[in-house]
Amino acid sequence: MMDERVDPVLDVDFALRVGRPADGLEVDVRFVLDRGVAVLFGPSGAGKTLTLRAIAGFVKPERGVLRARGAALFHAEQRAFVRAEARKLGYVPQDQGLFPHLDVLGNVTFGLDRAERKKPGPEVDATLSELGLSKMKHSRVSSLSGGERQRVALARALVARPELLLLDEPLSALDRASRLEIQRYLREVLDKRKLSAVVVTHDAEEAEALGDLFVRFERDGQRSRARATETLVRVHAAAGH
Repeated sequence: MMDERVDPVLDVDFALRVGRPADGLEVDVRFVLDRGVAVLFGPSGAGKTLTLRAIAGFVKPERGVLRARGAALFHAEQRAFVRAEARKLGYVPQDQGLFPHLDVLGNVTFGLDRAERKKPGPEVDATLSELGLSKMKHSRVSSLSGGERQRVALARALVARPELLLLDEPLSALDRASRLEIQRYLREVLDKRKLSAVVVTHDAEEAEALGDLFVRFERDGQRSRARATETLVRVHAAAGH
């Protein structure tokens, strides 16, 4: 019997450029995420966030191909480009992007259609419960701790039912206790939902805690060039092996 081939969650092979050729940044990115968590790590200014924004559809690469589960989100030669709002991706920016005048529930449901915002369905309540936010759903986000706000941002991404999560330095502004808490919530949510993610970080400990696939970004001399290549894949052995 022939094995059925399963398309990877994400297949990235593209080039990005920002700024002028003389002093800008060019980023060549190649990696394949079959499943799990891909961690983009390396020094500041090497193109990690730029790459994440390109995967999300906010930045258009100059050349190459980007596929999610076999479907082309970007293909330079075919002139194909799927807009950000049409991609089934959940994006959590570094600043969380929350609205301080809204409560937790208002922020979590903000991206849903009007009917769902007016009368949230059971999935919203389940997500709030999953992330320990049920008791504070009517609290203003301005009154929450950094870790709680990060959970609100994560919940907002999850209720949109994404096929892939994109998180830009989700732990960078948190104290150690909050970082460990968010790591635990994130891993539990991803495992329970069988959801994959791409996470940007410059912290080695955070990368080790979250990653299954590690993608290193490095500046290339004076040419303001960064390259990302698949450097290490963590293999999880089955119990008893």
